[in-house]
Amino acid sequence: MMYRVMLADDEPIVRKALTTLTNWQELQCEVVYVAANGQELVDHLESEKPDIVVTDIRMPVKDGIEVAKYIMEKELPIKVIILTAYADFSYAQSAVKYNVVDYVTKTGAFDGLIAAVEKAKQALKERSEMLGKTDRTALAENLFKGILDGSVYDSRDIAEKLEELNIHMERFAVLVLQYRLEADVERERRDKIYHSLMNFYAMVFGRQLLQGVLVRRNMAAVFLNGLSKDYQEQLRRQCMQITDMMDNFMGLQVYIGISRLRQGTAGIKAAYEEAEYALGKDFLDRRVKINFYQEEPGRSELLCAAAEEKTDLLCQEIQKGHTDEALEIFRQVLECQKDCGYTANMIKNSGIQVQNNCRKYLSIFGKNLYEATGLPHSITHQIYECQLAEDYIRLMERIIRHTAEGIHQAADRRNSLIRDCESYIGGHYEKCTSVAEIARAIGTNSSYLSRIFKEATGRTIIQTLNQRKIEKAKEFLSSGDMKIYEVADALGFENTTYFSHFFKKHTGVSPKDYK
Repeated sequence: MMYRVMLADDEPIVRKALTTLTNWQELQCEVVYVAANGQELVDHLESEKPDIVVTDIRMPVKDGIEVAKYIMEKELPIKVIILTAYADFSYAQSAVKYNVVDYVTKTGAFDGLIAAVEKAKQALKERSEMLGKTDRTALAENLFKGILDGSVYDSRDIAEKLEELNIHMERFAVLVLQYRLEADVERERRDKIYHSLMNFYAMVFGRQLLQGVLVRRNMAAVFLNGLSKDYQEQLRRQCMQITDMMDNFMGLQVYIGISRLRQGTAGIKAAYEEAEYALGKDFLDRRVKINFYQEEPGRSELLCAAAEEKTDLLCQEIQKGHTDEALEIFRQVLECQKDCGYTANMIKNSGIQVQNNCRKYLSIFGKNLYEATGLPHSITHQIYECQLAEDYIRLMERIIRHTAEGIHQAADRRNSLIRDCESYIGGHYEKCTSVAEIARAIGTNSSYLSRIFKEATGRTIIQTLNQRKIEKAKEFLSSGDMKIYEVADALGFENTTYFSHFFKKHTGVSPKDYK
């Protein structure tokens, strides 16, 4: 590789000396441009794309320190060597903050220039290696992320990409680590925590650590390679170091699921799923911090009948607005699920179904779950994202409590409205002409009042109003003291003819015949 070099000095003789007295070819360097001042050098940086700049410290328009500052601020991948007279050496050293690689005094045949160039070349090599490693790490992380999320699935494609990255999967296992991370932690802070954890994992697992992937904000997958056949005891000790450090010193409360030992690229996604299953196996028993996957015959996550029966009872109590009873049954549901060996996903799916029912029950009363619980965004997502059993239980109890209380309050309000409606009809039957009039009088919405009245009584409001008028008409007619037109007037009918038609329609006989 030939390194591209730019030179800058305001003295022609120095420029000539720099160009001719140094064997640049031997240094694997090529002088691509010679500038008379710092500004001229800066103007040609983009077109010449140098790797190394050798610049005098004292020059017109823009001096060497300003050149170094410009290169640093623009984050250009260029190493700067400062040429300085002996008297200016202390001034030149002030440029250390601008990442100057070395300083060379203008004495003799530029003693030290060759060493400075070699130093610059070594710095460029190290940077290139670091970037190569960083690029490789990023590519590997993206590949493993793609495998886990299903966007990269073709086995031949996966094998080819791993081969390009020189990654060989031999006796590997996957660890899924879930830890508590508060929702209000900023992105920058989360990233720092993740990178700190990866550094710690590297220290614990050493060369066995193949790759780490941030699966979710509070969950990481770690790929370990080159494990021995009796890997479990070694991994248990290593994972205990992790749980101790994260629990006691970082306060993150970590839980770890570990896959079986696998061989070959085809098992990467399956190993991750095993580790995730192991992580959620004892979701309700948080004393278990480290869980190895164990194959279970016929593992199909069949639902436990007892747990499902309890869940049905839970929903019934919520629907009735019985808060205390619902919370007690919820605790029984958890016990059943624990006894039946429910995994984290099974438990959360059950919780999601309960909250869907809560939505439905509240909607009957014109309410929604967000208003009832005060939860700000997707409740389904919040259930799914619960890191620990206590987080899940706290969230579900909030949903159950506020739903049951909301239903109880709404039912009381509904019953009160129905009573008010019936009372208003009883006291104003002769004046009532519409549902809207009654709704306005008792302070509610007419369509809502119509719906709840029909649900509660089996009759419409108009049917009830008409029935009340018929009953009163019969009472008046039976007394024998009132004329038919007087009865019609007392009941709010505009004329006797309409009253007679109305009465016969609902009784089958005319007012006269009834009388």
